[in-house]
Amino acid sequence: MKRIELSFKRIEQSPSDLSTKFQGFLMEKLEPDYVTWLHEQETNPYSLKIIHQKDKTLWSLHLLTDEAVKQILPVLLELKKVELHDLPTLMVESFSMQDLSSEQLFEFFNENQDRSLFTIHFQTPTGFRSQGEYVLFPTMRLIFQSLMMKYARLVENRQDIEEETLDYLVKHSRITGYRLESSYFKVHGKKIPGFRGRLTFKITGPNTLKAYANMLLKFGEYSGLGMKTSLGMGGLELEERKD
Repeated sequence: MKRIELSFKRIEQSPSDLSTKFQGFLMEKLEPDYVTWLHEQETNPYSLKIIHQKDKTLWSLHLLTDEAVKQILPVLLELKKVELHDLPTLMVESFSMQDLSSEQLFEFFNENQDRSLFTIHFQTPTGFRSQGEYVLFPTMRLIFQSLMMKYARLVENRQDIEEETLDYLVKHSRITGYRLESSYFKVHGKKIPGFRGRLTFKITGPNTLKAYANMLLKFGEYSGLGMKTSLGMGGLELEERKD
């Protein structure tokens, strides 16, 4: 897996509007057959997010499979400027790349993990659907179910997750604090409800369970969380701390 980060002079437009524009720009640069294949996938092999900083805007892309790296990375390596609708030409000011291998994820799982408190920062609007309805507040089940599903499909090449493992993880997880706000993400004029902010939770039980949760969250920094992560939703950053 690779994290690609391109920075631009700060763009005065909302991150959700920019996310869909950057995603559209990317699709135009890829091979048509691959784009068609992407549209058919239930879980996309990449995620993206737009983050505004004081004087710059960051476009982060996470390529989650070898094929995604093969198809998308060459396009990004050659990128010097970006043309988006209703905006002047955007010049790429910096480019960085970071790797996260399956072996590194396994190391997270195998390490002696004694940390039990985790804080997630939801950087972009994050949302879930459950029983056909949008969910306006995260639960530990929805968080871990999403991460486990993405991990199973993109890393392990499996379609289903182990429900017993999910149940055990949820049973030993407890939200201890949060500062969240409603946040909407616009897609083709439609506002999708979600939330942003931070959430802290505690994992009890054996250290292997804490290590498994830590591995999933590290993976989640690349995969994103919840729905429409390929459009810019569900961007998260993990802050770990000791008890």
